[in-house]
Amino acid sequence: MIFSKEFKPSKSKKCDIAESRKRFKNNKNKNLRFLLEKRFLWMNKYIKNKKYIIELGSGNGACKDILKNKNIILTDIQKYQWINKKIDMNNLKLGVKNINKVDIFIINQALHHCANPARLLKQMSKYLKKDGLILINEPEISFFLRLFLYLLDDEAWSFKVNIFNSKKNIFNPNSVWDANNATARLLFRDENKFHLYFPKLNIEKNKLNEFLTFINSGGVVQKTFSVPINRFLFCIMDYIDKILIFLFPSIFALGRYVILKKK
Repeated sequence: MIFSKEFKPSKSKKCDIAESRKRFKNNKNKNLRFLLEKRFLWMNKYIKNKKYIIELGSGNGACKDILKNKNIILTDIQKYQWINKKIDMNNLKLGVKNINKVDIFIINQALHHCANPARLLKQMSKYLKKDGLILINEPEISFFLRLFLYLLDDEAWSFKVNIFNSKKNIFNPNSVWDANNATARLLFRDENKFHLYFPKLNIEKNKLNEFLTFINSGGVVQKTFSVPINRFLFCIMDYIDKILIFLFPSIFALGRYVILKKK
């Protein structure tokens, strides 16, 4: 089953985003904080001095808390008290006045929950300024991610979908936690194919990351077992991750980060 082109969990996923926010803001959860800082702090280089920054699928709001940038607008399909604006990324509508106005879009671990990622990328491109950026963190469907998804009966993956078809949804957009964890692999692994379908977007960076650093994080949305560590040990784990992923990317990589730039 792990090597199947498609997997669907036996039950619908349910998550407590308020509890997730409570855990990451708890100073005792250093493992989780380290992971989230690693996922977001690299973005500081790109958002500096930018005035119009929108994060889609903000969930627990960690982005703004870690980056400490007042210009970041947190959005989500569900309106929590820390969310600035309710926006459905399955149908991105920012209005005519925002066409060619957005400096940066951020999507952290949310694109695989979009029922039509191709359409979303085209919509974001429409609202981006020239040279505007889309900063993405996503799961990478390696051997170990498939194993974890299967054993935990957590989220789906499918290689059978046409990820570039902007006219057809790959799952029900009304189901908030439906997902395709193969989304990043299908979209970004073949950069030439991506540019063929999205000629207005250029892939500036496309890197694999995360293994032990994610496994020992204690879970971002759902709580899992972890061994408490300090920042020094986290850095060692991150170094080990880089070696493992360099040698065996299709086995160990659990994440991918991508930077897209509007031409």
